Amino acid sequence: MKINFIILFVLALAAFGFMRCHQYQFEKSSRLKFDVMKFELPGSKENLNKLILEWSSPESKEFVLDQLRLDYLFMTTLFPAILMLCLLVRRRLQESLFKYRDIPKYQILNSLLLGLAFLQLVAWLFDITENIRLTSWINQGEAGDMFLFETLVWLKFLFAVLGFLGPIGIYIWLKSTRKGKLR
Repeated sequence: MKINFIILFVLALAAFGFMRCHQYQFEKSSRLKFDVMKFELPGSKENLNKLILEWSSPESKEFVLDQLRLDYLFMTTLFPAILMLCLLVRRRLQESLFKYRDIPKYQILNSLLLGLAFLQLVAWLFDITENIRLTSWINQGEAGDMFLFETLVWLKFLFAVLGFLGPIGIYIWLKSTRKGKLR
């Protein structure tokens, strides 16, 4: 599982780097500045429609659609990597708890890590639906029904951040408690 996490995490970093290189090349040649967050969190349908119009030239539109396609690669590595991280730390926690016979006392942390792992699948689903909606709107030249669009984007980010920081915090706590011995 550790190797899977490392591979997925490195691939996520590589996909992110490739997206940034693609963005840099486009910005350099077009002299336009691209901010994906303006598409993901536009603030209103009017703002998104204005942005879609600003990026409607064939070259700009194709660049944005390419970025969305590359995002599928990124999300296909990032969310599973975070899921693996949650499960790795959960396994480490279970090993420590079993070793010191303190399972019931820290069962909530086990459940929390499992929940955070599951939320990565939900975040991945939210990211997929976000990309599908954005692609459709960009292709049709205007935003459609934005019901829950930004809410799902915020939840996606929240789940990913909690899924990353939660296990890291628990892992650090495990390491700091007398060589993994829980009190």
